[in-house]
Amino acid sequence: MSDNASAGTYKLESLGEPLFTSRSSQIFSWQGNTLLKLFRSDVDPVLIENEEINTTETYDKGVSLVKCYGHVQVEDRTGIIIERVEGKTLISLAGSKPLTVFKVPSLMAELQLKMHNTHTDKIRSYKKFVLDALDSKSLGFLTEEEKQIALKQLSALPDGDSILHFDYHPDNIMSDGKTTTIIDWMTAARGAPAADIAATLYLLNEGEMIPGLSKAVATILETIRKTICKKYYAAYKKKTGMTDADVVPWRLPFLIFRLSVWHIDSEICVLQDKIRDELRK
Repeated sequence: MSDNASAGTYKLESLGEPLFTSRSSQIFSWQGNTLLKLFRSDVDPVLIENEEINTTETYDKGVSLVKCYGHVQVEDRTGIIIERVEGKTLISLAGSKPLTVFKVPSLMAELQLKMHNTHTDKIRSYKKFVLDALDSKSLGFLTEEEKQIALKQLSALPDGDSILHFDYHPDNIMSDGKTTTIIDWMTAARGAPAADIAATLYLLNEGEMIPGLSKAVATILETIRKTICKKYYAAYKKKTGMTDADVVPWRLPFLIFRLSVWHIDSEICVLQDKIRDELRK
């Protein structure tokens, strides 16, 4: 990791209340116009290092407005210091201004295409990560025969050097009405654009809803996100000429990636079943 952040270890109690809490981290106000993204103690240090590298690279390349100022230690937890971005997520905006939901699909396609048209050699290779994941503990449920089938399918896919996000959805896009930017770069990698499209299709159509939502709210949000997904995908294909045939082969890699990175208890059996379904095709 870079070493340009403030030295020393901080106490959790000195941070005050978090502004936002997610599965992997909490966001706190920090010095000046910055925020502290403090990761939970069980988050893989490699993922934290990746997020620092990814955030720095995407800012330097003009893909994101989020600048990274290095990392700090808060007791047994690591955090990265990032620029505060004004505004709300696209989901929050749609909640307060329902008509903005009609702009979300084309905006998503436009931002993602800009990202995919930006190339890098500093961010990890997606294809290599997924191939390596076949030997990880998370994929230990597969038989050797199944792993060989997966290896053959994955090896045939292109590498690519586009910047890809792999957690790209309306809640990871911030807007203040004038400027819009992508946030949360932990899972970013370099590779073929179709791989990132496959990831977004999965997240919007099949991904778990945010924990703690009432059944009514979850149902409404699920309907909204599936509608957004259909229109976003159509807009991206229209802009690029990408086809379903380009995207479909990248579903299996993302299922493997999702299982090996996130370790969400409620998703494990579901993802295992979906991986096996893909291998049987």
